[in-house]
Amino acid sequence: MVKLTPNRLTLLRIFLLPLPCVLLFGGPEAKLTAVGIGSLLGLTDYLDGRLARREGPSRLGKLLDPVADKIFVSVIYLLLYHLAYLSYLPVFLILLREILIAGLRNLYPEGMRVWTLARIKTALQMLGAGGIVLAGSFLPPPWSSLFTDMIVWSVLILTWISAWPYLRKGLPALSETPRRSLTLWFYLLPPLALLLAFPYAGRLWLVILLALPLLFLADLGLSFCSRPAKGLHS
Repeated sequence: MVKLTPNRLTLLRIFLLPLPCVLLFGGPEAKLTAVGIGSLLGLTDYLDGRLARREGPSRLGKLLDPVADKIFVSVIYLLLYHLAYLSYLPVFLILLREILIAGLRNLYPEGMRVWTLARIKTALQMLGAGGIVLAGSFLPPPWSSLFTDMIVWSVLILTWISAWPYLRKGLPALSETPRRSLTLWFYLLPPLALLLAFPYAGRLWLVILLALPLLFLADLGLSFCSRPAKGLHS
C-alpha cells in the first residue's frame, strides 16, 4: 500500500488540476463536477499541511507546497478569465501578488515564514474560484456578474492584505541590498511577461497557461538545488 505523505498529496494536487480545468468547458453538470473536484483538490492543501506538521516538514515539501498553490491559483483564475467569468484586472492583480511574494520569499527564506493570514488567503482563493463558477454559470444576469465581481474583489483585497507582512520585511531589506533588487526583477520578469501577454494571446492562450506552471516548477528545481536545507523557513 502506498503511504500517504505530504509531498504526494501536493503532487496529486498539481497532476489532477487539468481535470477540473477541462470540465469547465462542458455543460452545467460538467461545471458542477469541476467545482467538486476542485474543492477536493483544495482540501489536499489542508491535509498535506496537517501531515507535514505531524510528521515534520521535508526540505522539498517546504518549497513544493507554495509552488503547488501558486500553480493552482494561476491556472484556475486565468482560465476563469478566458471563459469570460472575470475581467482581467482583478485576475492580474491577484497573480501579481503571488509572483511578487514568491520572489521575496526566494530572496529572504530565513525571514519569510508562512503567516496564518496567508493560509486563509489561499483557502479563500480556492473557495472563491468555485463560487465564481457557480455564480457565473447558474445565476441569471445581472446577479451572475454582481456575485462574481463581489467574490473576486473580496479575494483580491484579502490577497493583498495578506501580503503586508512579507512586504514590510522584504522591501526595506531590498533597499539595503541593490544586488538582490536586481535579482528580484530577473525573477519577476518572465512570469510578468506571460501575464501581460495572456489577454492578447489569441489562439496561443493555452501555451501561456501551460508555460506559467512550467516556469514555476523550473524555479522550484533551481531553488531546491541551490538553497541549503538549513536556510528554509516557510
